Amino acid sequence: MESLATEVRGLSRLLDRAQGPLIAILPHNTIEYAEAAERGGADAMVLGIDKTESTFPGLFGSFDLQEDSILGIVSTSTIPVGISIGDSRPLTPESWERIVAKPFGFVNMYAHHMPPFVLADERIEKLVSIGAGYMVEQIRSLSEMPQVGALEAAIVSPQGLTHVFSVLDLSTLRMITKLSAKPVILRAQKRLEQGDFRSIADAGLRGLSVDPSALEPGAEAYRDAITTFRRRVTGSVQDIS
Repeated sequence: MESLATEVRGLSRLLDRAQGPLIAILPHNTIEYAEAAERGGADAMVLGIDKTESTFPGLFGSFDLQEDSILGIVSTSTIPVGISIGDSRPLTPESWERIVAKPFGFVNMYAHHMPPFVLADERIEKLVSIGAGYMVEQIRSLSEMPQVGALEAAIVSPQGLTHVFSVLDLSTLRMITKLSAKPVILRAQKRLEQGDFRSIADAGLRGLSVDPSALEPGAEAYRDAITTFRRRVTGSVQDIS
């Protein structure tokens, strides 16, 4: 097993690549799903704690409860590992110190969940999620904050998770990428057809994160889905070039 002192590979390095990153959000913090993400071709993975969404039952627990499994993944992963923090309990400075001391590549939180002390912490890069109810002025202001590395557009309401990707979705994403001063990553929360990946790339998105709530359950199905996303993301970039 590699040491936890292994070099941390952060968000900016992923975004600097010619091809935008494919980020796999794990539905459970287990080695089985982490290996599935790597074998499927993900460029990075995101573990989760303190989630409240019913679609993430494996991520309800605190960092203390899941620390052993989380550190087991971080210490063996060959790709960057981020940590996504929900709002099931207030994040205190003391709890944050325990988390940021670990070699995560970046932290992910919704802007309305992120305390200012997390934003101000220069030890880790931030992937800030924006939701369906955010105003245009708020998105622009967030993107202009120097501490924000990138935005993640997670703009689908819970009622829309099973719907197809629409022209309205595409229009909204185009608006966000045009007004954002930082790279924007799309959280894939809807069913995407092969041609949608080219449209997403044309809209200015710099990468994709794969929301497991839109996938079939099970580690094998998860790996197959990541493999499909990898192939289609690569194909869309080749089509443009």
